[in-house]
Amino acid sequence: MPLSIRSFLTRLACLCAVFVCPSCTQNTKPTASSNSAVPQSSEPVHELPSLQETISATLKNNLEKRELSADRNGAWQVIHGAVAYGDQLPMTVDDKPTLAIDYLLSGKPLNGWEVSAGPILPTTKRPGLIARVEAGSYIGQGHTDQWLGYFSQIPLALDRKVVVNDKTLSLEDWARQAQWDVPKNPFKEYSWTLIALTNFFPNERQWQASDGNTWTLEPLVRFEAQQDLSESACGGMHRLMGLAHAVRYRKRLKGAFEEGWAMAKKVVDASVDSARKFQNSDGSFSTNYSARPGNSSDVSLCISATGHTFEFLSYALDDSELEQPWMERAASRLCAMLKATEDIDLECGGAYHALAGLNLYQRRRFEK
Repeated sequence: MPLSIRSFLTRLACLCAVFVCPSCTQNTKPTASSNSAVPQSSEPVHELPSLQETISATLKNNLEKRELSADRNGAWQVIHGAVAYGDQLPMTVDDKPTLAIDYLLSGKPLNGWEVSAGPILPTTKRPGLIARVEAGSYIGQGHTDQWLGYFSQIPLALDRKVVVNDKTLSLEDWARQAQWDVPKNPFKEYSWTLIALTNFFPNERQWQASDGNTWTLEPLVRFEAQQDLSESACGGMHRLMGLAHAVRYRKRLKGAFEEGWAMAKKVVDASVDSARKFQNSDGSFSTNYSARPGNSSDVSLCISATGHTFEFLSYALDDSELEQPWMERAASRLCAMLKATEDIDLECGGAYHALAGLNLYQRRRFEK
């Protein structure tokens, strides 16, 4: 999407930013600004209809202007787009528009989309479905159960068909495989597993796994709650998203908050407090996430950090907390950054997590 030199320089000067595309797990530590942690105003920055309209316009404009194509983008980028837009996400294949999720799940090829039918599962008497993990990849699945977790967030139905070679399976076959494989996770990372299993099986308390034991989510929750967020992908926001799902799952089942559940709630609550405390004066969130204050002249990094944090908060907070002025300011600033860069290619992970956060906030806040 070309820009005139004058238009580009004008946007650049307004933002005081250098547009670069850091990877989602980049370890760059921008210098913290002196005004990163500021007192929170009690005055809202928007009348409700205005904020709702701003978010709707941001989502619509980015859906229309940010183009994905099978010859240029991999599955990692496309599925991140689907977290924000679900079945509406378009993609160009051989110069023709198509719906991205339908394309993938119907068995069509895309770089990085590597799924295969698994063996017959004793628990279902049906084949499972296995997605290859390419640790750290930005083309294929970079984390265990990443695709499944994102599909559950859209959300797609459990009976949604998935064509793999000559077999027609379902997302439930995929999710049952995830349960079966929990003891065999080589990466000891359960963020997306928690998201997938709490979304797809919200009322299940236990299952049989490949080691012959009966499992619950508590060991996974306890493990995740003990990890160092600052050393985790995207400032730990994906781990926090998994823990926030676990906390909501536990509340829904009216379970006691003890052991791993208590640890998860403590981590989530502390991270919410840190995000609010370290919020920048312009409404954006810290580029050091929940670790300490931080800002950056790299607007792509600011969108990624604010977007990941905003997505986590939009899921973790209660309905009444979404209406607080500090969350309104964050939504407004995120929309402003996306508006200012709508003609600029942005790193897909950060941009689409920002849009997914706005979509989730919009649904919970205004579409009850």
